[in-house]
Amino acid sequence: MQAPSALTVGVRLKEIATQGIAYQNCTVLHSDAVGLVFEVQRTLSDEGGNVELVVSQMLIPWSNIKHVVLMEERT
Repeated sequence: MQAPSALTVGVRLKEIATQGIAYQNCTVLHSDAVGLVFEVQRTLSDEGGNVELVVSQMLIPWSNIKHVVLMEERT
């Protein structure tokens, strides 16, 4: 039997939601039976008002993912 296909590297995802947080506009780095590795860019500001762009690479097990939105179209 053929193994199930995974999300392809480089695919842009609209949203990945876990129980506590939703990551938006992510890029898939790796996907397998264990989990999903993706990159997400976030804008953060500190108490002093300084704003910076942070790029994070996240590994989240599939058991912790509520849903993945591949794309969204508004009409």
